[in-house]
Amino acid sequence: MKVFISSIFIVSVFSLGGCGGSNDSAAGTVSNIPVKPEHNSPTATQCFEPNIINTNGVRVIDGDTVEVIPAFGSSERVRLLGIDAPESKQAYGDKSTTMLLQCVNNAMVTIEWTERDRYNRLLGKVIANKVDCNLNQIRKGAAWHYKEYQSSQTPLDQIEYGNAEILARTNNQGLWAISNPTKPSDYRAGKSKSNFNFNNILLSSENASRCYSKPSSTSTETPIPTVSK
Repeated sequence: MKVFISSIFIVSVFSLGGCGGSNDSAAGTVSNIPVKPEHNSPTATQCFEPNIINTNGVRVIDGDTVEVIPAFGSSERVRLLGIDAPESKQAYGDKSTTMLLQCVNNAMVTIEWTERDRYNRLLGKVIANKVDCNLNQIRKGAAWHYKEYQSSQTPLDQIEYGNAEILARTNNQGLWAISNPTKPSDYRAGKSKSNFNFNNILLSSENASRCYSKPSSTSTETPIPTVSK
């Protein structure tokens, strides 16, 4: 399903700093869900700055894809990094699209990206009015944490997205209210159901790095030293 947001906007690309630690804790709490200490959190050995696109309008394609249409030049499709939303014909597919539309609608949008996928789409984090729309999709039960490709995320985002899925699943939020939901990747592969082995242990994000470990297209490919703890 395609949803349009009408607006006139300008796209600019530049580098953004943001390496270092974070004192953010795991999002939300659920009783009887254990939390592992921060030393079990993933860490980055290198730190690269992402490319940045700023815009005041996007076109929403589905629950994990948007299109940036610059005033000049070719448009760019952005696959939301770290999430996998139900396909349009899946249960909750249309609602997932609506959730993403609500996140970006009438907002100043920033997209962080460092790489493209095999379809030449940008893999990026979509931030609208300072809200991480990728993470918001997971929190609302409108998408899964795409763990198969989480290595492209910052260590902090890997933890926060994983925790958000646990909380959404535990609270039967969104798609998790459906009995035995099928992973979008399994649905695309023609499978009618998914085999699950969920890990419900929340991780602490204290001191987790905000750095990307992969160089962007405009990077000098010189890693930025991570901050010593």
